[in-house]
Amino acid sequence: MENSSKREKNRTFNPWNDAQILTHVPSNVARTSSDFVRMRLFNAPVMPSRTYNNNNRNSADVGDENYYNSNDRAPFDYLKASNAPPSYTVNTVHLQNPYKPPQPLEGFASRDQTKGMYQSQDFILRSRYNNVFAKKESAANNDQENEKTESIAVRSKTGKKHQKLAEISELAKQYCSYSTLHGLRYVGDSGLSIVERIFWIISFTTALTVAIYYICYLYQKWNGAPIIISLSPDPISLNEFPFPSVTICNMNRLKKSEAKRILRGTDEMDKLLMDDVCNSENNSTYDEHQTADWDRVLKFMINVTQPCTDMLHYCLWHGNTTECERIFNPTMTDEGICCNFNSVTKKHLFYNARDWPDLNITYPSESVDWNAEKGYDASMPADVIPWRPYGAGLYYGLTLVLDAGLDEYYCSSTAGAGFKMLLHNPVETPKIADFSFSITPGEETRVIVRPRINSANPSIISIAQKKRKCFFTAERKLRYYRTYTQRNCILECEANFTQQLCDCVQYYMPKSSNTPICGKRDEMCAKRARRAMEVKLYDEDLTNPLNVTEIPSCNCWPACFEINYRIEMSQNKLVPTIEVDKRYVKKNMEYFTENMAVVHLFFVDSQFTKYVKNELFGFIEFLSSTGGLLGLFMGFSFLSFMEILYFSTMRVYCRLHNRQELRRPVLHPISDNKKAVYPFMN
Repeated sequence: MENSSKREKNRTFNPWNDAQILTHVPSNVARTSSDFVRMRLFNAPVMPSRTYNNNNRNSADVGDENYYNSNDRAPFDYLKASNAPPSYTVNTVHLQNPYKPPQPLEGFASRDQTKGMYQSQDFILRSRYNNVFAKKESAANNDQENEKTESIAVRSKTGKKHQKLAEISELAKQYCSYSTLHGLRYVGDSGLSIVERIFWIISFTTALTVAIYYICYLYQKWNGAPIIISLSPDPISLNEFPFPSVTICNMNRLKKSEAKRILRGTDEMDKLLMDDVCNSENNSTYDEHQTADWDRVLKFMINVTQPCTDMLHYCLWHGNTTECERIFNPTMTDEGICCNFNSVTKKHLFYNARDWPDLNITYPSESVDWNAEKGYDASMPADVIPWRPYGAGLYYGLTLVLDAGLDEYYCSSTAGAGFKMLLHNPVETPKIADFSFSITPGEETRVIVRPRINSANPSIISIAQKKRKCFFTAERKLRYYRTYTQRNCILECEANFTQQLCDCVQYYMPKSSNTPICGKRDEMCAKRARRAMEVKLYDEDLTNPLNVTEIPSCNCWPACFEINYRIEMSQNKLVPTIEVDKRYVKKNMEYFTENMAVVHLFFVDSQFTKYVKNELFGFIEFLSSTGGLLGLFMGFSFLSFMEILYFSTMRVYCRLHNRQELRRPVLHPISDNKKAVYPFMN
């Protein structure tokens, strides 16, 4: 019993069990300022136990209600009354039970979150007691606080760097763990050994390298040759393209009767022009004042050339006999004035049609502004010019009986006698000297026509012109011709070079009305201009599409929509003893077999295949090929790309936002009520 009573008297004080009498301090217990100095409100995590004599506590006072209220309020009322501290101190705030672990209280911030708040409150309370502490001690405390602040700032900067690296490493691990790319989850698995993880890193890097190599190869192929020419699966019928334009020239460039008249006359200009036409090697030269203008040259050419009415004896079109003058018109070519069938009118061929001569051209039906790109409109009549073929075979073709007039031959463009014929696009000016074929008198010639139709998919317009090597109609403009074709471009470019180098143009070239016409003295200069033109024929300089620069540039790639005609010929001899159609015969059979030529032009098929320019690799094909390579080597898909985007943007943003929310302090202001609320737990 004695031992128990001694333990009762000298027992250790448990602040949690006796919290109700904690604030009662007997008057006989002395308190000094040193006790107050040692007190640290809100910062002492565990208050030390005190041993006291149980006999000193008055049980009657403890039972009194005012005992708790008066003594509990004493330490806090002084904050409102004045800055002077009470006559006693309390060293029992924020007690913790040493026999229980600290527990979070519902409705209050945790210790880590409220640490800054407690430090701020401690700073406020200590500032109110500056009149109590000595100046020397305050200065020392301020120095210590400054040193602590500087050290904390240095540690915070270093800690932030390590924290960022740790966060990046954590995000990388999470991405590797959740990524759908093959092999990455093994790289981010910390449970595997370092050898295994290195193996998977090497495997993934190798697969990625191989995939990138093949993708680069595919891109170079797509970028270097993006166009492929293929045959269209849809055939084109005869009523969708025109019958070829036919230009016929007599090889006799000067009628004998006219040559005799010029030689007998005194007009030196006509003699010089006659020498130019026949390419005679004489010593005649032009004087300074003898430059031939266009009107003089045109008049001379009309007089010395065989007219179309004499050349064309009989015409059969679409199985119907037709007057040749109605369907043929004279036209100016490099072989002089020739006869043309099925070309568009001058206003649809040139921009300035008045600059071209009026050679008594007539058209039996309406002419339309046709080109290979837009074709025929469904609302157009069937007989618009350029005419379309009605069908395949000899009956629906064009049959011509031509008279060479051998008695009138004076000088020929070749070593023989006969005709030059060219089949060309109806919107082109023919160049007979370079591309025509020969028709021999005394023979019947069959010409089988096969069109070559080039078209393009409109999608290739997005590809650079230097890569697709063709022009759409709206992309390339010529100076004289309304419709762009490669042959029109070449002829116009030759005219530009000749005018630039020789200050004149040949009579058959496109030109302005006031441009001088080159004569025999300019022949060598014209040849040099043509050779210079050939060098820049496919120049890709697009700075001036009208070819009127200081140094002309041709840039004459084919049109994306273009039509040309290929032929197959067969000939047989006309024999006087064999009966022929009387409509073909002129004068008599002997004259017919010596001077006349019968020509049949027709199609043998009703449908033809056209060539189409398409993209070798479109964007969809390139994307599919790229996705296939990435899927083969890495298991990559569109959602894999979204994973990368998510972890690099949204995931980082969400982590930063959550961190800011956690760092935001939660303040609990002290109530204005007289009774204080203590966060104590039993």
